[in-house]
Amino acid sequence: MSREYAVDPLEILFVREVMRTNIVVLPAAGALREFQHSLRVHRGQSQRLLPAVNAEGRFIGVLTRGDIRLRIEQEGEAALDRTLDELVRHETVEASPNEPLRMVVYRMAERGITRMPVVEPSTRKFLGVVSLADLLKARTRHLEEERRREQVLSLRFFFPGGEVKDEKRTPAAP
Repeated sequence: MSREYAVDPLEILFVREVMRTNIVVLPAAGALREFQHSLRVHRGQSQRLLPAVNAEGRFIGVLTRGDIRLRIEQEGEAALDRTLDELVRHETVEASPNEPLRMVVYRMAERGITRMPVVEPSTRKFLGVVSLADLLKARTRHLEEERRREQVLSLRFFFPGGEVKDEKRTPAAP
């Protein structure tokens, strides 16, 4: 064989290891008007998926900034008085914290999405968000670890009689 086999990091890493948990979460019972100002203030943030939870912290759906703009264009000021529960997308594509990243990548590719809410399946508790960027970071981290393992080592051998010989070797894979 001329090639080594390697394990794909997306097979051995799980959503819980790469998801972001420092996420703005909106209460579903609140009206859009209550959050309009704070959403404008945080516009510079990279968070585009806005999860909404009920009073018990259970995930109920998501909104995007684009969804909000579209509703305001369509309904005008009336959209601001609607509750987030009325505005969110209740049908969502979700990830589980114990799911391998490969499964998430496949679902993202099938659905044409780049980020997903992470929800505990048994309790529907919202845990975080996983994005395509998070998956790429996991892949990059794995590649960097591989490069470190494959660095050429310079070895000096001392032989009887004072002879010194330098050799370069590539360390064996673990």
